[in-house]
Amino acid sequence: MKTPIAFLLAYLSIAFSAFSQNAEFEQWKDHRCEELLAENGWLNLAGLLWLEPGANHLYWVNDDSLAISSSAQKRALGLFRVASDRVVFSSATGQEVANSVGKANEMVQFPLEEGQDGSLQSGKWKWSVIERGGRFAVRLRNLQHPALAAYAPTPTFGYDPHWRLDAFFQPKFNEFMSITNVLGQVIEWRVMGLLKFEIDGEKQELIMLEDEGKLFVIFSDETNDRETYPSGRYLYVAFPDNKGNTIIDFNYAYNPPCAYTAFATCPIPPRENRLDFRIEAGEKVPLSH
Repeated sequence: MKTPIAFLLAYLSIAFSAFSQNAEFEQWKDHRCEELLAENGWLNLAGLLWLEPGANHLYWVNDDSLAISSSAQKRALGLFRVASDRVVFSSATGQEVANSVGKANEMVQFPLEEGQDGSLQSGKWKWSVIERGGRFAVRLRNLQHPALAAYAPTPTFGYDPHWRLDAFFQPKFNEFMSITNVLGQVIEWRVMGLLKFEIDGEKQELIMLEDEGKLFVIFSDETNDRETYPSGRYLYVAFPDNKGNTIIDFNYAYNPPCAYTAFATCPIPPRENRLDFRIEAGEKVPLSH
């Protein structure tokens, strides 16, 4: 039988744990705001300009818009030269273009060495080159985008320990699966394994993918459309211990970039990760969506 002191210590331990979880959750929400508003965040995207093999001229349509043309333009900012596995940008005569180090008249923007930024900037415009579905595109940013000033923090469900769950990770090796993105392109993703857990006594599992060396899951649930983003949400999971045990905490489920911009290429949940129940945790639909 517990003594009054033992009861008090147990209560204090639970209270401290709840306080710590809530404090960590609030820090995460602040970090999400900073991430979205950052120079390489999602709110300042102003275009996704697809490139064709050969010459692609980047030019001003007007002061608030850039475009790509296969032919030379009077208000040219520069030229992308596209090969099968390489994209090089050269600035037009008289145009000042810089990378993270300084002035850059010519630069390989794809492929990049690991850890290299690869972005170029001219005035309020910043851009990088991405590859999706075997095609190259210019990811264009307006560093003075009106969405930055208009942004309001994304609403979330309150932190609920019910959605912090023990889980078991079953690894898979040399396995890939096809994931469709919002543009209808099919991307091959490396499968890391299966994450197995229980919710209210019911066994569940999710396919875990690899994203920049992390365990990553794309999932949907029955809160989508009305309360949470229609095409699903994302979540990172900590690597397991040497027995395969880890935690999945749905309180940290977050919106895909396409919830904030029309110029993202978000992957959507595979059929296996579409849950048939409500997960009332994590981020909700953005106020500006």
